[in-house]
Amino acid sequence: MTQAIGLLGGTRRQRLGFPQALACLVLALAMSAMLPLNQSHALQATEPEPDHAYAAFQRGQYLTAYREALERAELGDMYAQTLLGVLHEQGLGVVQNFATAIQWYSRAALQGDREAQFALGLMAARGNGTEIDRDKAAGWFEAAAQQGHIEAHYNLALIYIEGEVRPLDLERAAELLEVAAGADHIEAMYNLGVLYAEGQGVDIDSERAVNWICQAAEAGLPIAEVECAIMLFTGEGIEADEEAAAELFTRAAYGGNAVAQNRLARLLWRGRGVEIDGIEAAKWHLLAREAGISDPGLDAELASLSEVDLQEAEQRARAWLDSMN
Repeated sequence: MTQAIGLLGGTRRQRLGFPQALACLVLALAMSAMLPLNQSHALQATEPEPDHAYAAFQRGQYLTAYREALERAELGDMYAQTLLGVLHEQGLGVVQNFATAIQWYSRAALQGDREAQFALGLMAARGNGTEIDRDKAAGWFEAAAQQGHIEAHYNLALIYIEGEVRPLDLERAAELLEVAAGADHIEAMYNLGVLYAEGQGVDIDSERAVNWICQAAEAGLPIAEVECAIMLFTGEGIEADEEAAAELFTRAAYGGNAVAQNRLARLLWRGRGVEIDGIEAAKWHLLAREAGISDPGLDAELASLSEVDLQEAEQRARAWLDSMN
């Protein structure tokens, strides 16, 4: 076990460093969540019967959607008001206008439409059409979450983890993440797994940690792929499987994760879970090093390569970079 952990560069706590790992996720994943509303998710008709405005929107007929929605919105229809907010926020069929979007969202949100509430939370968090106000964002996320909005659960959990505009409350964060993860929210799965691994807001539970982190890995989240691979390699909470670990490291490495590239290089040098391949190991080490991952041990291995092999590794690294552009 000591040798395996050393090969991958430290224990879980050294790798994750709670709460630093989650704090990084608050910054990185919150930004990924704070994107324009997903049309297929946020704009599904929530009325008992389908309507012409939403049908036109879904067909990409935005001017028709605008005309159909405007008449109903002015009569107080909150679903139409939300649709007008989306059209103005994204500039679909009309000139993009955040202030007008906020006006329509606000009218719908005050009537209780959860999509409008969530949209206002995102706009307040990003400062679109208004001053950045994360406290207001948290309030709208809270309102939307109370009505079952999954992204709102996730964003609100990050706010409680961060502990700035809401008091630090990891138990509440875990509850929110449980709901989002149970609805297949990938980032929520990973964050919840980290909480179980570290015993933050919940009791330490290696089995649940593995379950949630590896589910996120299966769904393609690179940071989860790396953590699940480490668990598989070390046998941490799961039966050790070096080949399965190598597959995950490889997938994450090709996805551009520098940590995975570094770990894969180590495995390729030593033939752990994969066949020994010094040139391929050198390629991934060069890429990881270019991305800022230092590894003196692999630098020494690199120096042992022949000039021909080193040139081949460099060519492969450049080819991979070109493929990413």
